[in-house]
Amino acid sequence: MGGKGFLGCFILFLSLASVSTIKQTLISINDLRGIEFGHTSPRHGLMLLHWLANNIHTDNNGNMRFHFNPTRGDYGFHFYGNADRPRPLPFLPSESGSYYSLGNIDSNLNYNGATALPDYVTQSFYNSWTPERNRDRVIIRVREEGSNQFIVDEVYITQHYPPNENRGSAYDPDNTYPVSFSLLTQIQVLPTITRDVIQRIHNVEINDNSVENIWGHTPGLALLLAIALYLTRPKVSFIQQAFSSMDSQRRTQDDDNKSIKLEVKTTDRGCARIIFSGIPKRLLDKGVIWALYKNNDSTDRLDFASVQDSASGSYDTSVSLNPGLQARLHQYKYMFAFALCGKYNTFGEDIHRSPEFHDANREIPVDISGHRPNASLQLFVKDGKACARLYVKKSFTDWKEKFYNSWVGFYSSERKDTQEYNTYQWQWAVNFSEERRSDWKGIPEYDVYVYSSSMTMCPGVQARFMLEKYRGEKARTPPWEVHTSAI
Repeated sequence: MGGKGFLGCFILFLSLASVSTIKQTLISINDLRGIEFGHTSPRHGLMLLHWLANNIHTDNNGNMRFHFNPTRGDYGFHFYGNADRPRPLPFLPSESGSYYSLGNIDSNLNYNGATALPDYVTQSFYNSWTPERNRDRVIIRVREEGSNQFIVDEVYITQHYPPNENRGSAYDPDNTYPVSFSLLTQIQVLPTITRDVIQRIHNVEINDNSVENIWGHTPGLALLLAIALYLTRPKVSFIQQAFSSMDSQRRTQDDDNKSIKLEVKTTDRGCARIIFSGIPKRLLDKGVIWALYKNNDSTDRLDFASVQDSASGSYDTSVSLNPGLQARLHQYKYMFAFALCGKYNTFGEDIHRSPEFHDANREIPVDISGHRPNASLQLFVKDGKACARLYVKKSFTDWKEKFYNSWVGFYSSERKDTQEYNTYQWQWAVNFSEERRSDWKGIPEYDVYVYSSSMTMCPGVQARFMLEKYRGEKARTPPWEVHTSAI
């Protein structure tokens, strides 16, 4: 007995030794000032925290709930096993829920749900070239209650070790902090607070409109950055002190470049459409070229053309729409070819990169009525064709019996009746093919099944899930490109 007791104490000692001391909980936006998280360009941590705060809500019992399902991989959430040594988070018994991490925008993944995050979260990643751009993470502890609802019990902010320390993908416990629900609520109400209240409560004065010109389209983000990055004495312009120092590391130095918007959308033929706006006149005068690439890492151009004298416009390409596609703006570069006694134009440096195209047009799956969260439906595109994806929870073991007569149809418009699906554009749910990919390991609670139709993807296309052969609609996806983005 004595030997067993000693062994048990020794194991407990090793377990405790592997856990770092948990930092003090951050209870106010002001507490974000004195930490490293998200404070240097091009880090995206504060944008992640802003997005999370505006996509959760408090129920009548004071529980924090989501507008999404992190266990399904929505917005790039993936399971985190807390196996780093030392552990950055408290040990979590299985009955107490699971940890899920958000913020990995790395395009090396086959499927990256993080591309569904809004531009303001991802733009620094795509428009910078330093390892710092992908270090920040937000981690949540979630549990599922009996009514098939998810509750978030804890929120943490953390970061990977600096790249030069060669610590791999482990999180740094010395830069891991619990975040209180009070802090998240403060972020939520920022759009309703006036400047004089900000100055009185947070001792920050914003006397430069540049910050709102850059971030004003995202409610509350400008004020969050102003408060959290306000590192020096009070009553000094946020732009002069915090934001300008953060921005000094950006490759593009001019603030008016941040007004550029560039995105990949869909033509009526299932091909990529390039849409741009906000190109400054000084760049147009020098000459600008747009180009389309397979993804953020690619150097091979799929299509390109010169941007004329307009600051905004669109171009329809003949490139089939696929996940990961990225549009870029380049400066003209004039090269002299003396052998030909003349000069010609070629591609100069990048001016701006769009986010990589999200295969579901930034729409998360829709739950199948009566089977939430066990089954859900998502419309996505591959090779320019409309496709459907079924997420089925592993614990839903009899789903093929429940859905034996169920089918998914593709419709050209949300106004079409149930039997007006496009000819031959449907499939039995049980005939969907299981998709086995390494990146699905981040959502261990689900299996994923897909069906690729021959219907050309275009604006307005919709997928619907029918429980029975002629009736019983249980889910319909948002019409393609009729999009309400996450805040």
